[in-house]
Amino acid sequence: MGLDFVNRHVAKILLAVEDGDSINRISEKIDSSYSYTYEWVNRLEEAGVLEREDGVQVVDEAFVDSFEQVARTVLKRDLDLSEAYLLPNFAGMQYRYSKTDAVYIWTKGGYQIGRNKSDYPIFIDVYEDDVEQWEEFFQSFGINTGIGERRNAEGIHFVLYPQSEMKIDRVESASVTPLNETVDWAEEYKANFQPALEMLDEMYELNLGVEYRERNVM
Repeated sequence: MGLDFVNRHVAKILLAVEDGDSINRISEKIDSSYSYTYEWVNRLEEAGVLEREDGVQVVDEAFVDSFEQVARTVLKRDLDLSEAYLLPNFAGMQYRYSKTDAVYIWTKGGYQIGRNKSDYPIFIDVYEDDVEQWEEFFQSFGINTGIGERRNAEGIHFVLYPQSEMKIDRVESASVTPLNETVDWAEEYKANFQPALEMLDEMYELNLGVEYRERNVM
């Protein structure tokens, strides 16, 4: 195994893989093409790290465990926003993007509000019993967290909302609040999210009857 294995793609695969995953499932988790993921899984199999039998299985657990710290270092050195949104897929715990991020994801990135590069909170719901583990997980990537409210922090940070139960849908690589719950939440804050509601109405044919008032200024 050469140094070419120390790259962001292998880092994501080894952080994301769980026994029994299909290559398609891994490619979804890391938001990468099937063919590129297949190529690296195949190379990891040739190196004796993984095998494909009843899905992808970890063979050399010691290697994967030791590589995790390298993988975290590789990713957190210039972590970009798209990679930050993938991180929860590597935690091995259930979550869902919620609030502003549920709107952002359901609109396929079409609606963004109240964030910028210097202050970018990402909002996720997690189970109450997992909060401490989530804090430790994000800290391992050098990322700050807040619990239940937006905090004053620079750059990308995660805001965790503890839940006793939650319904989860998937949109491409992300777990997210179901569309109906997302719409209900956005309607509570219609002053800020009326344009998003119009987008959602058009994208998913929800028959909300929403029309952004700026369209009718003439």
